[in-house]
Amino acid sequence: VSDPGQLPHLLKLVDDESERVQEAVAKALAAFGPALEQHLSELPTPPDQEQVERVRQLLRRHHSNESPSDSPQDEAGTEPRFVPGQLVRHVRYGYRGVVVAFDLTCQADDDWYFNNRSQPDRYQAWYHVLVHGADHVTYAAQTSLEANDTGEQVVHPLVGHFFSAFSDGRYTRNDTPWPK
Repeated sequence: VSDPGQLPHLLKLVDDESERVQEAVAKALAAFGPALEQHLSELPTPPDQEQVERVRQLLRRHHSNESPSDSPQDEAGTEPRFVPGQLVRHVRYGYRGVVVAFDLTCQADDDWYFNNRSQPDRYQAWYHVLVHGADHVTYAAQTSLEANDTGEQVVHPLVGHFFSAFSDGRYTRNDTPWPK
């Protein structure tokens, strides 16, 4: 169920230059279905006619899949590219780590997602990554990661908790469940 309280935040992002942000906004707006314009008109500060038209254009592009063929969401697909135990590197921030678990779509709440410095497409695999040389875990989109073939182990305090062995550049995931 879409939250009309998020509409003012989504409207601020309609004209964002990032294709990924626009796609995420379009998907979030499309989730309101036919009731979207009614919800928009009921906002404390409703959008003017020009803003409503920009929303309509964004939704038309979204529904007709007019996004450029080289956009990251096209390569995201629906199948996970990485598996637990696989070494990865974050494309933008350069850290490396090991995948401990994944979700088929972003399971973070809207506040977390919209406070993220970038908003990769929510409708792709997202990975819980133990970061090398740190004690934290990141939640990264598939399009933000690439395989790391260095074969070097990851130093993280939770490696021994979630993995039973390291061989041939890959960790073996044990049966300890990832917390939900």
